[in-house]
Amino acid sequence: MKRSPTADAARAALYALGALPDDQRAAFEERLRASSVLRAEVDALRATAAELALAPAPVAPRAEVRERLLARLQTEPRAGAVPPAVPDLLFALRTDETWLPVGPGLERRELARTADGASYLLRVAPGATIPNHEHRRAEHSFVLSGSIDVDGTLCRAGDYHRAAVGTAHTAPYSREGCVMLVVEGV
Repeated sequence: MKRSPTADAARAALYALGALPDDQRAAFEERLRASSVLRAEVDALRATAAELALAPAPVAPRAEVRERLLARLQTEPRAGAVPPAVPDLLFALRTDETWLPVGPGLERRELARTADGASYLLRVAPGATIPNHEHRRAEHSFVLSGSIDVDGTLCRAGDYHRAAVGTAHTAPYSREGCVMLVVEGV
């Protein structure tokens, strides 16, 4: 049976966002292994999603909307809400590495993602700037190579930086380029 391009496109989008239902995931991954075109589409969608996450400046909701939403989340069970399963042993091998562009001079390699946080590598090209952003989760950053100026402090290979929830970063800049390990949500 031949699938329509529209069905593949919809599944690719859901898969890239980690939202493809479990009962469809295995079949889609099999199809993904067989199609370099489909794999490229998923990679492009992931890159776009990652870029969108960094692009907009956060806007606080009106107080009454925020309160209603928080109250509703605390009282209503989420139907079928099961956090994505993370295996007890998870490997991100160099042979499988995929770097996705997330902005000018910025690439991200996803290591793991759960409902509570994420870990990834961020590669910053020489002369690149990370857009201004506010942290919705605590973020731990460890510079693996190169250096980056974070709010007036030059962090070099081996240096660590933590940003608390609500902290705003103003245009972190890397003159020479760098690679950082970033862990969010801890």
